[in-house]
Amino acid sequence: MVQNSKLRKALHEATVDTAIGAIIMFPLSVAVIKLCIDYLETSSEMAAFINFLSLTGVAIVRKALVRLRFSKWD
Repeated sequence: MVQNSKLRKALHEATVDTAIGAIIMFPLSVAVIKLCIDYLETSSEMAAFINFLSLTGVAIVRKALVRLRFSKWD
């Protein structure tokens, strides 16, 4: 029974984290790429690299905040 409860909690946390990520990352990605290519006139390769860096940074912070939130119930 304990194993089932832990699995359920882990799946819930993963689902919430993934949903938050989808809501944040798609608009952020579009904005970063548009900013880089249209306004900063960077190459598509540089835009992709900047996009990668920004999404990675946001994902690390997001994951840490979700983990801290869910660790209250551990």
